[in-house]
Amino acid sequence: MSRNVFVSYKYADEDVQHLNGHYPTRARHYVDEIEKLLAADDHIFFGEHDGEDLSDWREDQIWDELKDRIFPTTCTIVLISPNMKNPHQYDKSQWIPWEISYSIRETVRNDRKSHRNAILAVVLPDKNGSYEYALRANNCCLSGCTTYYRDWMFTIIKENMFNRKNPNTSDCLKATTVWYGEYSYIPMVRWEYFVNHVSELIERAERIKEDYEMNDSYELHLGVNK
Repeated sequence: MSRNVFVSYKYADEDVQHLNGHYPTRARHYVDEIEKLLAADDHIFFGEHDGEDLSDWREDQIWDELKDRIFPTTCTIVLISPNMKNPHQYDKSQWIPWEISYSIRETVRNDRKSHRNAILAVVLPDKNGSYEYALRANNCCLSGCTTYYRDWMFTIIKENMFNRKNPNTSDCLKATTVWYGEYSYIPMVRWEYFVNHVSELIERAERIKEDYEMNDSYELHLGVNK
């Protein structure tokens, strides 16, 4: 099924793995690849912004800038890259948190209601081809598990992960908690997996959204922190 997809990312982040034909490679070049992947599956791409500082913008101005791109979409893909967040600026001064916030909200425009978007986070490999700044595979459990490093991420991403109200969990051999099934409103996958499962992952994110709307299964966080 064809979807309108909005992509949120840090335009100029160069701490990502090299792509042929692009030197230096930036996160924006991965978006070029996403556009091709979406088109191949008959999805439509919407974006983008260049990282302009929002410190002096009012919330209504930000929404005016975003609404035309986000309103027609049903799924938002957020690219996780090592320098997507500027640690020297408030979250509210950067585009990604606002794009996620407005994607999750239900909005009305010209008497038409737009339902919240499904959200999918895609982790890009760093310059060394590693994902471990965000995800690390472990073998401490018989079934295997993944550690998520999210303390450095935008608050709206952190708060919408591991936010299922009644999760299915168990204790790992190393005294950590393992979560099963769909436990985050914003699921997170590696780029190498995403490129081979684009439509499948968009449908997965859509099912999570539908589960929330039917069963109130997740504790959603909509606000953008300072």
